[in-house]
Amino acid sequence: MLSKFWTDLSSEEIKRIGKNKILVLPFSSVEQHGSHLPSGTDKLILEGILEKFVSNYPKLNNFLILPNISIGSASEHSNFEGTISANSTKYIDYIVSIVEQFCERKYKKFLFINSHGGQISHLDIVAKEIKSKYKSVDIIKANYFLFNGYEKIINKKELSYGYHGGEFETSLMLYLHPKLVKSGKIKKHQLSPDAKPKNVISYEKTIKRAWNTNDLSKSGIIGDPTNASSLKGKKILEVISNTLKKIITEMK
Repeated sequence: MLSKFWTDLSSEEIKRIGKNKILVLPFSSVEQHGSHLPSGTDKLILEGILEKFVSNYPKLNNFLILPNISIGSASEHSNFEGTISANSTKYIDYIVSIVEQFCERKYKKFLFINSHGGQISHLDIVAKEIKSKYKSVDIIKANYFLFNGYEKIINKKELSYGYHGGEFETSLMLYLHPKLVKSGKIKKHQLSPDAKPKNVISYEKTIKRAWNTNDLSKSGIIGDPTNASSLKGKKILEVISNTLKKIITEMK
């Protein structure tokens, strides 16, 4: 059986597979995750998700996974060492140029799987631009951290606010890459008083204030990693894998 990963295949094998496969395009980021997680956390988690998905469903063969585009738009973290960020406009143009190549070669189905919240809007623009030019193309955008089903694993408050280096990501890293987690540095982190929603304006609701990470947290962590565990990471990964199966199946 052929690999599901594009970079494992020869030119001849890719040509033989044909153009009817769903192309899964992973997007991640290299950015600070505080003192207990590596800067490659988003990249490592996303690649672990895809490997788990492939191993869980070996008979599902209507897709190919493209190389992970791991340097994204993470300017909100630029005040912290370890962050590598592309200019937003140039990043969008770069992704559009990649997807256009596949459209010109008659690929018609794309699944964008994203692991960085700071580039959701960028990928929305990419999809809009591609769809306006290539009318018959089907593009599905999936941000794995927004999937349903986590509320049975992580409490509601942490799911709402603990989206950077908190319990969610730390649990995934404890399961996927425990040796890269500096457990001795896991601790509670205080959010800035300014992070609390005001009467109308907030950082994450309908009426939003633009922000950098250091506006919210001096440590770079947004969330509480102290309750993280490898078991929770395993359960989260199962939710993600099951959801990806549903998406891929529905896209057939």
